[in-house]
Amino acid sequence: MAIDKFIETIKALRDPVTGCPWNREQTHASLKRYLLEELYECLEAIDLVENSSDKALANNNSNLMLKEELGDVLLQVALHSQIAEERGAFTFNDVVEYVNEKMIRRHPHVFKDAKAANASEVDTHWEKIKKAEKSHRKSIFEGIPKELPALARAWLISKKAVRESFEWDEESKLWEQLQSEITELQEIVLNKESLNDTERADAELELGDILFTAVNVARWFKIDPEDALRKTNNKFTERFDLMLEIVKARGADSLKGFSPEELEAFWKEAKHKQNELWKQKTLST
Repeated sequence: MAIDKFIETIKALRDPVTGCPWNREQTHASLKRYLLEELYECLEAIDLVENSSDKALANNNSNLMLKEELGDVLLQVALHSQIAEERGAFTFNDVVEYVNEKMIRRHPHVFKDAKAANASEVDTHWEKIKKAEKSHRKSIFEGIPKELPALARAWLISKKAVRESFEWDEESKLWEQLQSEITELQEIVLNKESLNDTERADAELELGDILFTAVNVARWFKIDPEDALRKTNNKFTERFDLMLEIVKARGADSLKGFSPEELEAFWKEAKHKQNELWKQKTLST
């Protein structure tokens, strides 16, 4: 099997005598950054696949990229498993068996006689079983990694709180809360060229409250805020690059020296060009 050959390759790379010097030196700690990098590269490849006009084709460049990035993520799993095996902790097969057993245990509506008519009921089963398995935890927020990007962590924290019935009873109160947090920040920073240490600390907390409330808005409408912000980042950088192309076509090397009104005009032109490109992409699907 391909996976068996792959595991043998990893063992050979880690061999203390004939293996690769770089791979032999790696530890769980030293590999952390690579696991994180590969995960984000995989997310980028997924976005490319989802935006591709021929996402089902095996030879599509975005699908080939996703295949490669998934392999790189698997490589990290295999390396960590091999390091653990060398320490006598567990093997790659142990990892596979453990997650397989967990999937069966947490899907009683598939593998047993429980019923789940929709995704919400599936989520209820999952959380109930997980809560029983993790009964030793002192806080409902244990298990949410502190290393997560703050936006993604806020989303998970918010979802956990809602499962304990801590939720707005109507949408209007959510918008009122968001506006209230914005007002509180404005009261600190408005019309001030600089902030003292106390004001900056207070402003930081208020800005955090705005972002956390915005995450709750996203959760209310079932929007993943991390995905939303990543897409906005991509949209902004694409549009900014188009704006620079427009400026360079007019003989300028940069945006320096243009008036705010001219920059606004360039931005609108770039936005129009970007919308046209998106329209063409949509029509080709």
